[in-house]
Amino acid sequence: MLRRDALATLAVSGAGILLGGCSPAAAPVDAASAIDIGSLLHQLTDYTLRPNEGSAVLASLQGNRFTAAVDPTIQPTDFDAETDA
Repeated sequence: MLRRDALATLAVSGAGILLGGCSPAAAPVDAASAIDIGSLLHQLTDYTLRPNEGSAVLASLQGNRFTAAVDPTIQPTDFDAETDA
C-alpha cells in the first residue's frame, strides 16, 4: 500500500467518524422543557425570559449539543515529551 493511499484512507475514515458526532440526535425522553430552561436561567442569573423566548433558547441548546458517544474511562491528557510511557 502506498503512503498516499494510507493517508487518504485515514482521512476518509476520520471524516466519517467526525460526521457521526456532528449529526443531531433525538432529544432524550427526560429532556428539559422550555419552562425548565426559563426556571433554571432565573435561578442561576436572576434573569427572566420573555414570553416564548424559552423555546428559542432550548432549540439553540439542542442544536449545539455534542452527540458523539463519549467513553468516560478516557481522560484528557497533555503531551509531555519528558514522560516515559
